[in-house]
Formats: sequence, structure tokens, C-alpha cells
Amino acid sequence: MLLFFAISSCEKEAKLDQPAVAQKLAVLCNFSPNEPFSIELSKSQSLFSGTIEDNIVNEAHVSICLNNETLEEIVAVSSDSDNKYESKVAFPEAKKIYTLKIEVDGVEMISATSEIPDPVEITHAAVGETSLLSNLSTNPFNQSYNVRLSLQFDDPSDQTDYYQVNFYQEILSNVPGANPDSSKTLKAATGFSFIDESLVQNLNPTDGGLLFKDTNFDGLTNEFLFQPKFEYDRNLYQVPSTIIIELRSISKEYYNYYTSVYRQSSQGSVPFSDPTVIFSNIENGYGVFAGYNKHQVKRPIEF
Repeated sequence: MLLFFAISSCEKEAKLDQPAVAQKLAVLCNFSPNEPFSIELSKSQSLFSGTIEDNIVNEAHVSICLNNETLEEIVAVSSDSDNKYESKVAFPEAKKIYTLKIEVDGVEMISATSEIPDPVEITHAAVGETSLLSNLSTNPFNQSYNVRLSLQFDDPSDQTDYYQVNFYQEILSNVPGANPDSSKTLKAATGFSFIDESLVQNLNPTDGGLLFKDTNFDGLTNEFLFQPKFEYDRNLYQVPSTIIIELRSISKEYYNYYTSVYRQSSQGSVPFSDPTVIFSNIENGYGVFAGYNKHQVKRPIEF
């Protein structure tokens, strides 16, 4: 009893002094021609922060500049819980270098630059075999299918070009009372049954698409084959009839950021692997400010 008392009387509540870490701003802004700049803004958050609201930023001074001249001062979109800023006057164009500047009280000012590459058009696209897949989900109305797709484009020569190809299904509602002519666009599911062998060593999957660069086909006209997977709920949607193929010509910043995001997320299943540092082109902050161009084609499919 005396021993227990002596031990317990020596116990003291441990206090850990957490080092103060200066907050930085985190930005996500991908921009394309003739569409507004849409900027998601937050503060980096301590592991010991108690609330999500701590990192919402809705009173920032956001500027889009071109050639050292301010095109627009952007204000937050709506409510106190929103952290999105969208331009109303400034609409980007290809081959112009834009600068983003953001100031928030108590946080170091951040800036970033990027431009939109010239568009690269899909010169040919075709749809091959469509095959239904077994339903492995818990939803009995879930339907999955693969589509064999090909696309061709002319790669500009004597420069490194970066691309993202995305696949979508255009689908009509199956809900009673819904507008029969209103369609919805759904991205392809994660996972491919087939990817062109010329790209296998030089790509990174993204949500519904693929990132790659022209390492093996600089200046050439190439046709690439893909077989993405699609899913839809038969209780909510009619049988799809149209596939959309989108080719994005992307900036180096866009490619580096999303490549690093993919590589970090894929390391979750690989124990003891070295962590991937997420790329950022935000000076004094985190995230990405990156331009891209796009070209889309639609092709009918049949089951």
C-alpha cells in the first residue's frame, strides 16, 4: 500500500508544448479558356486544430494579373462557410501568362503563375466493343461496363507536351417526372481494363482519366487505345448512349501536381515506402495554379 501511494503521488499530468507552426494558404485553381477563374482557398491546418472552420478563408484579397496589371479583384462567392472565389470579368486565354496574388491578414502573401497551352485537337476517335460486367457492388441496380475506345492526335514537335485524357458517359434520367431531354455527364470509374502499351510506362491515372507526356511520340501522329470502365445506377438512369472523349493539353504545373497527388494516394497500399511530396507552384503556400486547354468529341455506343 505504501509503495502504491509513493508511486501514485509522483505521477503528474504530462503537458506537451506543441511548436507553433505558421499557417500558410492552400490554393486549388485549374483554369481554361473562356471560363472564369475558380479558386478554392483555405489555410493549412494544424493536426491539433479542433474545428474544420478554422481553415475557411472568405475575406481574402484575391487578384488575377496579366503583364503586371490587375485584371480583376475577386471576392468570395457567397456564404461564410464558402472558400471559393470566382472571377466575373477575367476570362483566360491561351499562351498568356497569368499571375495569382492572394493576401489574408496574419498570413504571408502568396503568388503563382501559369499559362494555358495551345489546344491539341482529337483528329480521329472511334468506339469499339462494349461489354457488360458482373455487378460486384451491394447495389442491385448498379451496372458496370467497358468500352474499347481509340483516339488520335498530332503532337507538336521539339517540345515536351503534357496531356490528360478523360472519359465521360452522357446519360438520361430514369426518374419519373424528370425532363426526358435533360442529360447528365458522369466520369468514368477508376480502373482500366486496357491501356495502350506505348503509354504504360509513362502515365498516371486520375479520377476518370489518365495523365501522360509525349516522351515516346514527340512530334508524331499517334493513335492510342483505351478501355475505361463506366458505372451507372439503372434505377436512376437510362442505358447510356453517348461517350465523351476529352483531350486536355495541360501545363507542366498541372501535370506535376496531379502526378504527385496520384503517387501519394497510391502509396497507401505499399507499406514502408518513401512518402511522396505533393508538388506546389504556390510561392509561400501550397497547392496549384495551373492552366489547361481541352478538346472534346462525342461518340454513340450500343450494347
